[in-house]
Amino acid sequence: MALPSSGTISLNDIQTEFGGTNPISISEYYRGGSFMSDNNSNVPTSGTIDLADFHGSVLANSITYEIIGGGGEGAGGYTGQGNGSAGTDSSLASSSGTSFTTVTSTGGAGGTQPAPFSGSFRVGEAGEASYYSDSGNQTAGYSAPATSYGAGGGGGGAAPFSANNGGGGGKAATRQTGTLLLAPGSVITVTIGTGGNAISGGGNGAGGYAKLTVNGTDTEFTSSGTYTVPS
Repeated sequence: MALPSSGTISLNDIQTEFGGTNPISISEYYRGGSFMSDNNSNVPTSGTIDLADFHGSVLANSITYEIIGGGGEGAGGYTGQGNGSAGTDSSLASSSGTSFTTVTSTGGAGGTQPAPFSGSFRVGEAGEASYYSDSGNQTAGYSAPATSYGAGGGGGGAAPFSANNGGGGGKAATRQTGTLLLAPGSVITVTIGTGGNAISGGGNGAGGYAKLTVNGTDTEFTSSGTYTVPS
């Protein structure tokens, strides 16, 4: 709970919010020290410090995040089916009471035609961490499993020795990890990317994913939503 934005503040109030042991010393509470979190920009890091510097200060939570975009779709198994579509981005963005630079995981690129030769004919190739069609068969590419977040879909296979070209596999999305320091009550807007799925013949990419961890508790997202930082 934030300290009052005006009026009287005591050392005990500061200790209750930020922790510490008796006897209390105001010098324990410089910003960036053992107790004072860096979100409280009014509190100095050294030098003169006063109780008034702590107006509106609040202990922030450390939020560890993992975020993955949508995987790319594989290309079709023959020329008329075309290239696969890209997966869309996943992101964490500032919302009410929150201020940080948006974190984005880029969706994977779609597979392209033609795929490389394998032996004496062209075949579909796998996207990163995904599946592909049987070599030499003019069949649709396998879609990435839904739980393989951000994986690319497989390219369609081409018939042996035909004029048609096997499709390349879709690419995997990027994966971002890091830590945010945010005050309780702040709200994060979570956008989850979709896997590429625009054509027939190419395997669909898997959708994206996000995980936010605070005080050992994980909150997972496989669809878009919001997250409120706990006290």
